[in-house]
Amino acid sequence: MQVLDRTIFLRLKDLSRRRGVTVQELIRVLVIPDWMRRFEDESKRVDSLRRHRRARAVQGRSGLAMARVRAGPRRETAS
Repeated sequence: MQVLDRTIFLRLKDLSRRRGVTVQELIRVLVIPDWMRRFEDESKRVDSLRRHRRARAVQGRSGLAMARVRAGPRRETAS
């Protein structure tokens, strides 16, 4: 079941009339697939950010970040 704001329904009704389909067909064929694609893209982006944050947090706790900053080429001194 779906509930739409009146203005949104009227816009969908106008679009469906132009395409020669019903509002229900327009929603099934155009609106839902588009929404699903956007939802999947957003979910992937959020998951990627979460993984990145988790990796940084683990790296900070284990001291790896500090080790990388301190480790550099050793300079040999002339004795």
